[in-house]
Amino acid sequence: MLKPIKSLYITKQVREFDRIAIEEFKTPGLTLMQRAGEAAFKALKQYWPEAKAILVVCGKGNNAGDGYVVATLAQQAGLAVKVLYLGEPERLTGDALLAADGAKAAGVTILPFSGEQFIHTNADVIVDALLGTGIKGEVKSDYKSVIDSINAASVPVL
Repeated sequence: MLKPIKSLYITKQVREFDRIAIEEFKTPGLTLMQRAGEAAFKALKQYWPEAKAILVVCGKGNNAGDGYVVATLAQQAGLAVKVLYLGEPERLTGDALLAADGAKAAGVTILPFSGEQFIHTNADVIVDALLGTGIKGEVKSDYKSVIDSINAASVPVL
């Protein structure tokens, strides 16, 4: 059973936390991304301890980097892992590109998104790494179709 969230931060606060960590505490962005991925993977194992296979769906920005970190950790833990991407990993930049390269090096299966893959998924959990604090306005149609596919799957979503 999931525990209720007691408090949340607004986008502006999260961005400020990142800025402080990077600029004032000199914490590399990749370190923050790795910590986020580690926390997400820990939550996945806590809430779905019997999960043996995960599907990570990555977008085009830094949130995708978090997803690639989760995929790498899951692969290293012996889970069956597949990443479906909306944005080609080679087109990522900065820390997200480094995280994608780490997942490739770890042997994670990385494929372009196709709605058909959700119909035939054998994943125990889907990890949504599509959008983060950078989203502005309405969700674009390419993302909407991916979100609709995730929502239609009969699998829990992190």
